[in-house]
Amino acid sequence: MSPSGISFLIGFFAIFLAERMFGGNDLVRWSLLGIGGLLSLATVALRATTIGKHPAATKTALGFYVLSLSSLALYAAGGKDVVDGLGLSAESAEHTRTALQVLAPLVWLIGALPALAIDRTLNTSPQSVHPRRLRTAIEGGLTLAFGLAMLFPMNWLAKEYNERFDYGFFKTTAVGESTRAITDNLTEPIRVVLFFPASSEVLREVEPYFDALEGPNLSIEVMDHAMAPELAKEWKVKDNGNVAFVRGDAVETIKLGDKLDSARKELRKLDSKVQTALLKLSRDKRTAYFTVGHEEAYWKGAASEDENTDTLKKVIEGLNFKVKELGVDDGLGQAVPDDAAVVFITGPKRPFLTEEVTALKEYRDRGGAVFLMLEPSDTPDPALSALFGVQYTSSPVLSDKAFLRVTGGLSDRAFVGTNKYSSHESVTTLSKNSAQATFITPKTGAVKELEGEHSGKVTVTVKGMPDWFADANGNYEFDKDAEKRGNGLDIAAVVAGPSTGDKEWRAAVVADTTWASNTFIRNAANAYYLVDTLGWLTQDPALSGEVENEEDVKIQHTKEGEAVWFYGTSALVPALVFLGGLVRVNSRRRKGNA
Repeated sequence: MSPSGISFLIGFFAIFLAERMFGGNDLVRWSLLGIGGLLSLATVALRATTIGKHPAATKTALGFYVLSLSSLALYAAGGKDVVDGLGLSAESAEHTRTALQVLAPLVWLIGALPALAIDRTLNTSPQSVHPRRLRTAIEGGLTLAFGLAMLFPMNWLAKEYNERFDYGFFKTTAVGESTRAITDNLTEPIRVVLFFPASSEVLREVEPYFDALEGPNLSIEVMDHAMAPELAKEWKVKDNGNVAFVRGDAVETIKLGDKLDSARKELRKLDSKVQTALLKLSRDKRTAYFTVGHEEAYWKGAASEDENTDTLKKVIEGLNFKVKELGVDDGLGQAVPDDAAVVFITGPKRPFLTEEVTALKEYRDRGGAVFLMLEPSDTPDPALSALFGVQYTSSPVLSDKAFLRVTGGLSDRAFVGTNKYSSHESVTTLSKNSAQATFITPKTGAVKELEGEHSGKVTVTVKGMPDWFADANGNYEFDKDAEKRGNGLDIAAVVAGPSTGDKEWRAAVVADTTWASNTFIRNAANAYYLVDTLGWLTQDPALSGEVENEEDVKIQHTKEGEAVWFYGTSALVPALVFLGGLVRVNSRRRKGNA
């Protein structure tokens, strides 16, 4: 390709980059536009140098180059500010903009491809150009241009008259262990009514699930909304596509939809929805208290998602708990309320008052349940962990071998994870799936059994990895002379002991709080740890076990990443194929000439 052709392509590519990728950066945009404009003018100047030797061919090429350059004027005329200045109605202005924006690339193609074809002919025949070769080059360029131009209406027609065929993976969830445990422990009958017409595709998906769930205290029936208007009205079911769970006068409904395309997303989460509905009907709502007043991680006013526990709160509420705050103003200085099924302590940064610790001890002794999450700090409060026979090490635990890359700096070594679990029932799901379930615990400390006499039996449930080390001096490096790897750096433990009530007291102690934040509780292993451990603490087997979920994992893309993939597949790959073809054709021509 001649210098003029190369200059032309690089110039328009610079203009393309300026408008499509750097429209929000004025400095880069105008710099690229300037470069593109200069190179486009250089194209005309370079090609004009051959006008004396090949006047007809050069004039024809210059004409097509100018036609191609005129597409820039059409593109500029289609700008919002220009069209709005014409005083047209909103509809006419939109039509005008669309027409100009479509016309600009068509004019570029009709001018650029013949010009480049002539340019190539002149480059391969520097001495003389036969009129037939010139005509063939022009016809070839125009044929290719008009062929590509046909893609515009074809794409529009395809979009306008779209027929969608979906061959993607889809699967309705199966009955999970946790949901099965709820139905096996039902003490009162529950009636499940599927509101679908007999011909419904969604009904064919959900019937096998509910047939597998049916038991002595759980009956399943199918009912068309139109055939039972009175019952539907009583249960507040407005149309088909709903499932009603009825126990006496209490009703819970879940909406799936009566069209398969729209119901697929809900069917992937069917098991978790059924579990929530059954929990609400099968037992009274219990109360989970969260301590406040010590700068705990909280669901309001958090500085970042790493400190926000809003998702944790929603998960607990979904398990049929009522969530309440518990601070000095709420009576924690005197006693933990009698209705407390469990008390959560989420990473306090200030020590508890002596009176508060005493209240927690009394609650423990009468058979209470405490979920204690700690957080590395300069002033750890040893009284809380010691209350349950656990010693807490607040030096951050790091790994320089396996960690999450978050910022790209040394501090990323604090974002560690483990898949080593004990066989304790509070981590049954994790231990069964340890090959795939990695518990992520960023910026964690470590726990171990307290030396000396204490009340309760301590069992480590989430263990540290062999390459971990406690970063005592805060330099994020492993100092082999002062630090040891894998020296009892465990993450979580459970404790159980005798009480004055009719059941033992129980506690779970975790050396980190960030694992339960909005950022990390969405990790499947973290969520299973929460639910299974909560089930063990409250001595509720219905909460333990796996909940089936076929929902697709959302892939996060950045704007920059999307741009790279888009322009790489739409521009770079075709360009490489085109260049490869040119190289091949030239190679064959040289061999033929030889």
